[in-house]
Amino acid sequence: METTKIKVSDYYGIPVYYSVMPQSVFDALEASSLNGEENAIVNKAEFDKMIEDYKLKMEVV
Repeated sequence: METTKIKVSDYYGIPVYYSVMPQSVFDALEASSLNGEENAIVNKAEFDKMIEDYKLKMEVV
């Protein structure tokens, strides 16, 4: 599994992402936030799909 590092504050606590965020990405962000970490390591494929789904969602709105 390929991973990527993302900044917690860019995605955690931002409700607009929640409808397209995979549970594993949310869990990683939440754990990192609770541990006071600035970044979270997530599955790259799931994160990339989340970003694509977010872009599609924003086009429809």
